[in-house]
Amino acid sequence: MATSGGGLSLYDAARAVGVIFAEEAEPEDRTVVANGLRLHYLDWGNEEKPPLLLLHGRTQSAHSWDFAALAFRADYHVISLNQRGHGESEWAPDGDYTGHAQVQDVAEVVSALGLAPVVVIGHSMGGRNAMVYAGKHPDELRALVVVEMAPARALSEAPRMGIWHLLPTEANSLEEYVEAAQRVNPRRTKEQLRGSLRHQLRQFSSGKWSWKWDPILRDTDVGGWSSDELWQFTGSIQCPALFVRGGESNLISDETAERITRDMSDAKVLTVADAGHLVPGDKPAAFQQVVQEFLWGLT
Repeated sequence: MATSGGGLSLYDAARAVGVIFAEEAEPEDRTVVANGLRLHYLDWGNEEKPPLLLLHGRTQSAHSWDFAALAFRADYHVISLNQRGHGESEWAPDGDYTGHAQVQDVAEVVSALGLAPVVVIGHSMGGRNAMVYAGKHPDELRALVVVEMAPARALSEAPRMGIWHLLPTEANSLEEYVEAAQRVNPRRTKEQLRGSLRHQLRQFSSGKWSWKWDPILRDTDVGGWSSDELWQFTGSIQCPALFVRGGESNLISDETAERITRDMSDAKVLTVADAGHLVPGDKPAAFQQVVQEFLWGLT
């Protein structure tokens, strides 16, 4: 049985935070070659249902979406991708983690797995990748959900996104990371943090614990487009789109939210109260509710 760490199963942990799901299920570990790299993904089954692709944020992993995957798999064939350099996916040998490379990865994954037309949900870095992919391949999406990312960001909030800079590069135990993470993000319980961090850390032969992602992701550029270019991409999106922001994040200004709904033909912006940048983990049940209501409204 899948566990979240700290003695709770994934399912009990999900129930404890109010996530509603139809059945207990575990994903299969699979790989696909895209853009010359072996990329790992979690396949949550139900292949007869419409496909839904989940894209995590910078220095996170496919398992960051476990609660959401449990919730959405009743209606969708959920695929959670470890983007290049993250989780069990290969690191880029040339150190290229720009959005240009990552969006090409996404396009090749969708093609290789035959997912189009697909619902894509992306958070932070994954949200920007999803947004650009939707603009470049408008005919391949059924719907788009972008979490805590937009064509324009409030610059004063940018340093607060990179919480990996506030956590140890290495530690003597998983518990040291749990303690540090709760100091940075007290919205999470230690049990929840253990469950998420155990998928993002590994113990090395030295006995030390460190991250499962390429270390250069701490400082390298994962963008690649100006705000004007991102607005052009969003203007090309043809599917229904939902932008989700955290009520305590301030990353997406009211002005940007208004422009999104004004410039895009079928878009809405919703705020999840009491959530920071990590909305799906800070408030999993509320995130599930707003996204499911949006998806249930698709024609």
